[in-house]
Amino acid sequence: MTALRRTVRLRRGQMPPLDLQTICDKCNKSRAHGNHQKCSKQRQDEGIERRAKEINP
Repeated sequence: MTALRRTVRLRRGQMPPLDLQTICDKCNKSRAHGNHQKCSKQRQDEGIERRAKEINP
């Protein structure tokens, strides 16, 4: 039974820090506090408009 066990592999080094924004680009408040559903909807709408312009110039 011990032959079927997997060996544990340790990853080398640490994971690099994530490149995430801490301040919301729409309301200029911290993204960790408060509700950003409205900001998210604005961002989604802008993305849809941008893609529509790329498809139909």
